[in-house]
Amino acid sequence: MTIAERPASRTTPVPRAKRHDVLAEIAARRRADLPDLLAAPRHQAAAPRPVAERLAAPGLHLIAEVKRRSPSAGEIAVRGDDVVARARAYEAGGAAAISVLCEPHWFGGSIDDLRAVRDAVTVPVLAKDFIVDAQQLALLRDAGADLVLLLAALHPAKRLARLVADARDLGLEPLVEAHDEREVDAAIESGARLIGLNNRDLRTLKIDPERAVALRRLVPDDRLVVAESGVRDPATLAAWRALGFDAALVGEALVRSARPTTDARAFVAAGRSPADPANLAAKPFVKICGVTDSDGALAAIRAGADAVGLNLVPGTPRALELDEAVALARLVRRVAPANRRPAIVAITVDRTVDDLREIANVLEPDAIQLSGSEPVAIVEAMTHPTWKVIHLPAESLDDASSQAARIVGLARDYLAAGASRLLLDTAGGQFPGGTGRQPARALAEAVAREVPITLAGGLNAANVGAALRSIAAVGVDVASGVEAPRRDGMRPTKDPLQVALFVKRAREARLDRPNLTV
Repeated sequence: MTIAERPASRTTPVPRAKRHDVLAEIAARRRADLPDLLAAPRHQAAAPRPVAERLAAPGLHLIAEVKRRSPSAGEIAVRGDDVVARARAYEAGGAAAISVLCEPHWFGGSIDDLRAVRDAVTVPVLAKDFIVDAQQLALLRDAGADLVLLLAALHPAKRLARLVADARDLGLEPLVEAHDEREVDAAIESGARLIGLNNRDLRTLKIDPERAVALRRLVPDDRLVVAESGVRDPATLAAWRALGFDAALVGEALVRSARPTTDARAFVAAGRSPADPANLAAKPFVKICGVTDSDGALAAIRAGADAVGLNLVPGTPRALELDEAVALARLVRRVAPANRRPAIVAITVDRTVDDLREIANVLEPDAIQLSGSEPVAIVEAMTHPTWKVIHLPAESLDDASSQAARIVGLARDYLAAGASRLLLDTAGGQFPGGTGRQPARALAEAVAREVPITLAGGLNAANVGAALRSIAAVGVDVASGVEAPRRDGMRPTKDPLQVALFVKRAREARLDRPNLTV
């Protein structure tokens, strides 16, 4: 049966939109369904399962879909197929989340399916419905949804942003789907953390297999990006992973599978990050600096950061008392697996050698970072592993080559004195470092070609990949670029998703995506 032949419902007919606009037809039918949907009995769901950090982990993750039919393919599932059993099979195959169709007329789904699947699996569940009214959001959350699909094509930009905010307030993670540049812009402006790029035009049902790839460049790297539609085999997911997608929604290929666990496992394997030993030397070192609380430390551990910086510079926004730093260091050492424990780095500015030795004795850091104007003699006097920050201007200089030569000479002096790591940060501002600005690109490039440097200053998940593809740094360092919105009178805190994305984008810049233009 084609979409033109399918009855809209068995009840009172509703006016149909233009026959060629499938999305408008479905949306109109969903508006007509709304009174019955809202009148149905509801039950309070269990707490939502977090999904964003799960998708920000290395690699591309599988969102596996259960549905019975679709307007483009007709009947998909075999008669009597058990969506709950299939969802469990997907989870057994390693799916990161399950997508459940809730629309009954064209897809054969229901909110009952959503509730049953959510009760049967332990991974997050996406409610894939056609949201035409904000009241549907609470209905889907009460049925157990952890994520909800919002179609940018159905809403003006301001209403879309309100729906995103409403969903977040309910504990739902909105996945905003786009098919063209205007919709991508609206999705970004909505504030959604998850943006879906659909190869299928829901108005015509036609698939352009290159559409999601073409749109990917428009989405900043501080968002999670999901590719949708047109998947036939695992090789597609491997290609999408290498182009910077964080997840793929796979429906028909898995619904038709007679071996859903085995096939889900194949899609999951295709999305894993490459484990080629030859690439390990190219993997950049990643430090999360200015951690101020246990949540920030735990976020750095989960993300796989190589180091955690604890700020011991009095008067700075992220400054810790020494006993606070000791408590955080103990937490990291207790919680992190021994083979993946991030180094503890004490951040200092212009301290005496005696002060630095006292910090080393009490905190027992893996390294002490000198972030001020410390002379080479201080580094020579240190018996503890020592890192040194060199400050660069933010603006390009006319005499960049001579400036680079001077900085390279200074860097070599610090290395000869025993510094185990050099960091390039931006000069200026009220405090040493922490300006939120990147150093002059040409100058940083010139220095990095001559000495091994870790790049700091103005980095975040959106720009770290481009920075690493342009500058031959051996590592990156971030503080303000992965922080949550600040609250008056409070220390800055880390945003766990931005921490995870920063680490992921830095690593994939040298592994999966070395050939992209900056």
